[in-house]
Amino acid sequence: MKKIIIAAASMIAIIAVRMVLSVAFNEQAAEVFGRVSVSFLFFYFICQISKNKYKSAQSH
Repeated sequence: MKKIIIAAASMIAIIAVRMVLSVAFNEQAAEVFGRVSVSFLFFYFICQISKNKYKSAQSH
């Protein structure tokens, strides 16, 4: 449950930064930031899940 809350808070932060970037610079910079950061967040959590499964399988 804790990881879900962290992921949701991260998405909210990404959306907020994207909104600021679209006002401060342009929509293209905000779009690039959004895509890169969401992709990084997705792969980070995939790696965390696989690492946790590996640790639990190793302990048995």
